Amino acid sequence: MIPDDKVREVRERASIYEVISGYMSLRKSGANYQGICPFHGEKTASFNVNPARGIFHCFGCGAGGNVVTFVMRMEGMNFPQAVKFLAKRVGVEIPERPLTREEKHKLDEQEMLYEINEIAARFYRRVLESDETGALGRQYLVKRGVDDDIAATYRMGFAPAGWDNLAKHLQRKGIALAQAEKLGLLRKREGRDGYYDTFRNRLLFTIADLHGRAIGFGGRVMDDALPKYINSPESAIYRKSEVLFGLDLAKKGMREQGSAIIVEGYFDHLALYRAGFTNVVATCGTALTPQHLKLLRRYAEKVYMLFDGDEAGRKATVRSMELFLEEGFPARVIEVPKEDDPDTFIRREGAAGFAPLLEKALPIFQFYYRGVAASIDTGSVEGKVAFVNEVGPRLVKIQDSLERGLYEQEICKAAGIDLAMLRKKVGGPVPAAPQASSQPRPRPRPALRQGPSTEEVLLTLMVKFPEVVNKVRETGPEAFFSGGHLRVAQAVAAQSLNGDFDLSTVLESLESPEERTRLSGLFVQDDHLEDIDPLKAFEQCRQTLQRGALKGDAKALRLELAQLDPDSPRFAEILLELEALRNKKSKLL
Repeated sequence: MIPDDKVREVRERASIYEVISGYMSLRKSGANYQGICPFHGEKTASFNVNPARGIFHCFGCGAGGNVVTFVMRMEGMNFPQAVKFLAKRVGVEIPERPLTREEKHKLDEQEMLYEINEIAARFYRRVLESDETGALGRQYLVKRGVDDDIAATYRMGFAPAGWDNLAKHLQRKGIALAQAEKLGLLRKREGRDGYYDTFRNRLLFTIADLHGRAIGFGGRVMDDALPKYINSPESAIYRKSEVLFGLDLAKKGMREQGSAIIVEGYFDHLALYRAGFTNVVATCGTALTPQHLKLLRRYAEKVYMLFDGDEAGRKATVRSMELFLEEGFPARVIEVPKEDDPDTFIRREGAAGFAPLLEKALPIFQFYYRGVAASIDTGSVEGKVAFVNEVGPRLVKIQDSLERGLYEQEICKAAGIDLAMLRKKVGGPVPAAPQASSQPRPRPRPALRQGPSTEEVLLTLMVKFPEVVNKVRETGPEAFFSGGHLRVAQAVAAQSLNGDFDLSTVLESLESPEERTRLSGLFVQDDHLEDIDPLKAFEQCRQTLQRGALKGDAKALRLELAQLDPDSPRFAEILLELEALRNKKSKLL
């Protein structure tokens, strides 16, 4: 638990403008800075940063918050991680409980493993860039159409053909070779002392974590030798079930596109990224896991599966489908011709040839059941049974009842069976027959975008003008506000009195994300208030709110009146009360 005073100090010292401008380009616009929102794709700048108030808001997607919120979204961190990340940047010491000897040893060892991988990555990179022993790697990249800039982006390297080039390099750097063995960089010689290099005569891709730190390597041969790829084994800093290759490169593209493209191979990833599809990640020689999906959900709302066009690629897609269905994560399948993999297709057809495949991508369950229907003869009873037995267990994993119902209808049509029979076989309620109605269904009315309420206008006045805060404080915020607005008004009044006003903290007190988003949008941009008379505007808000309250009271009294006997004493009392309300209302006009 980070102390509140430390969180506040981090917010005060971490300039929201400086932090955000480190991630994106901002330009001055009045009291604010504007830029292209990093959280959704857009062409016109709707992302606003208000340095004076320490908040940001996007009028396109509704994202908003303070400097900690921004880092949480950009880096995929939780609150404590984001605070510590910023604290390190601005030099704020966050008190930590003393580590046990075991915890300190584990932390020190992890840092050492990161450092060893970095040393190895720099060694392999130098060999590829300029060493004579890296000439084969350079020639191979030229053949594959990979230029120096792309090779640098991927931190590609080359492991020379000798047995102990890296081992000798690490020794010269003072690294204990037993530590490098834990990372799979070296292997112990059998029957005698010493170590030899795991990666030899291979082109290397650096596998990085979310923050770009080297955690492993993927080594590819440059001929037909087997195994084609050797990947780093799991270690204390590399767990394949939690890592997606290229995620550090794809974070920005995934946020902008709202989607991720998943491929299997390193060169598949490179081909898409080079063609401009920067929201691409790859599995590291393992099946997708729930942890992978959790990572993807930080940045994307849906995914596209793009595996090889052969039977093996189809089977890998189907294996992934069950996970997407169970997690309720929308997924589509991009199909390349059977003779292709993504790399060969894009190198031949380019981005222009790939874009139509992306547009025609099928929902993953639709792709699956159509493939099954094409492989089974559903004209026979045996074929129908086999089809339902194959598709049924996956069908029941679809969580959305409407989506599942629509697929049930398509499957029944494809197999030529009755819906009730399908549901009896796989489970699920048999729908009731629809009731006929002679009345036409009313057309839904489009939702109107509401402007700020009087309470919200008064809140913006309080945030901007101290004299309005004093007026509200005199009567008491509860006379003007209700619900979440009351909590914000009370916090503004209290903080202003203490001389320690932090708007971002005030907004965080709101439980409703929708209310938080709406108010941050109102508070981030208030240039329209520059030339108004704040006390006159306060008086107008006060009268409007009082009229609204009187109107509500009168409505309640009229409803009660309608239920009473005209001869009852209460009937006469209500008439007098209504008259008094009318007199009060007339004085406000």
